[in-house]
Amino acid sequence: MGEDRGDSILNPVAPIVPPLKGPINVIHSIYLNRELVWAMVKRNMRTRYRTASLGYLWLVLEPSLLAITYYFLFIMLAGNPDELYPVWVLVGVIVWSTFGKSLSGTVSSISSNAQTINMAYFPRIIFPVSITGGHIITSLGSSLVVLPIIIYFGTPVTLNLIYVPIGVIMAGIMGGSFGLIFASINCKQRDIEHLFRFIVRAGFFFSPVMWTAEMALERGTMGEAALYNPMTTPITMVRHAIDGQALSLPQYAVFSSIIFLLASMIIGSMIFTKYEREAVKFL
Repeated sequence: MGEDRGDSILNPVAPIVPPLKGPINVIHSIYLNRELVWAMVKRNMRTRYRTASLGYLWLVLEPSLLAITYYFLFIMLAGNPDELYPVWVLVGVIVWSTFGKSLSGTVSSISSNAQTINMAYFPRIIFPVSITGGHIITSLGSSLVVLPIIIYFGTPVTLNLIYVPIGVIMAGIMGGSFGLIFASINCKQRDIEHLFRFIVRAGFFFSPVMWTAEMALERGTMGEAALYNPMTTPITMVRHAIDGQALSLPQYAVFSSIIFLLASMIIGSMIFTKYEREAVKFL
């Protein structure tokens, strides 16, 4: 009886979860530790801005300065006839940064928190989730710069503005979920995080940041193929939110983004669940 009672009250510190249950386990862990996740998100943001005199004002000030710079470069110097082109570039930069920073941050989330992980146990999924959440909130704050732009250019204010948070959140989850696939591997082989820094930089040019979906469609077959990039949908969603248009993209472009998002979430959570226990041995 004594042995049975002892076995019933002892729980493993880090329970082994079958990879197929990874997605459910990740969601469950995030929900149970939601207060800790939020605390870490706030900690990360305070760390980022605590030494800045203007503090969180930089969330809006930085994209505002970028908008002025792009306007000067593309309209005043290059003579681009589309006055909204600098705005489209600014939106592309904000949404792409959400993806890129979430991806890079998630890949290195476990290795960069080695000291904390070795001190005490709590679900390691908290680290990548809090990093991704912080970047999403930062980008949502930066997106407020579109409000004065809408007023200045007199674009119609419609319910399509809901595309702004949807597109930003979609981009952040894409980056964070895809990064989960490689977060554990990076603990053993740190070259991974350096490789992904290059991938993020290169992906900037292959994604619709400096160009739009409409420009790509005008290029024929090659342009249509470029729209398979999963970042096409979230970036275009935010752009159409500003000009008041309904989302007008080929179905294959939307489906490719949705498939990439869902596949990254499922595969990323499965791989992270399977290898996180072994990964911490290399910290």
